[in-house]
Amino acid sequence: MSSKYTIKDLLSLRYSTSTKSDIFFEWEGSIFAFIPGQPPKKIFNCVGMNVSKAKIEEGKLKVTGRELTYYLDPVTGEKLTTWDNPWTGEKNLPVVHIANDPVQMALPAVIPLEVRHNKFSQTSTIVSEIPLFYPNPLYTDDHTFDDFDSNKMYEAGEFFTFKCNTKELDEGVSSNKTINAVEVNWSRVSKFAPFMKMGKTLPAGGYLLYHCTGFKLPEGSTADDLTHPLLVNEISGDMKSYASAPDDYDPSAKNVSSWSYFRDHFDRYQNEPNATWPIPSSD
Repeated sequence: MSSKYTIKDLLSLRYSTSTKSDIFFEWEGSIFAFIPGQPPKKIFNCVGMNVSKAKIEEGKLKVTGRELTYYLDPVTGEKLTTWDNPWTGEKNLPVVHIANDPVQMALPAVIPLEVRHNKFSQTSTIVSEIPLFYPNPLYTDDHTFDDFDSNKMYEAGEFFTFKCNTKELDEGVSSNKTINAVEVNWSRVSKFAPFMKMGKTLPAGGYLLYHCTGFKLPEGSTADDLTHPLLVNEISGDMKSYASAPDDYDPSAKNVSSWSYFRDHFDRYQNEPNATWPIPSSD
């Protein structure tokens, strides 16, 4: 581990040294359900993308972006529209795919990065571990959402490792170059997705584990360069706004998460069983 790396290195590795560039990441993987006293069960595959812009301004790394993740049948790999809950027996639950817009953050530029080197492969990884604990958007005094998530607090974690060539990382800031050849491993631990309707069904302690690998698309790439056909088709069709990041970081904009998205579109989930998810967006 080294302490010589800073947010400027993260800018060139995760984003771009150009404040105007849209940078795409793509990932795919598996989602497992863990329930106390039961064997872990793979319930979904998934595929997703993120498009972001970033800049260092006022002593902070300011990031704005959008991201999609789709729940896929674990056998066929097809995009799911409905799901049968094997624990409750409930059939044809609408699948609410992840469509977070915007996704923003502002990190102090003085934070040192945790970087690990592999001298044999001449590669380095930047590690990012983000524990999450805040009031659950679905917790209300009238218990409207208890069937979907009855917890008072939202508990989750996002865990990333970004891997690149060590020489490129060391030269990135001095040369002001964006690092294009980057791989990512992403794991996420959270309660069951709200659409699964597991809020009051099972003993406390159950959770989902998302386990994914992915990569950065070279600077200058567009949504048409994403490699998974589902992502390309969705963005060229119903999800056109995800072809680019927002124009600029907006401190007044609230981040969207799976939980807040479900809350904000709950009427659609309840009353339109054949509705399209994610909700089609404008360009």
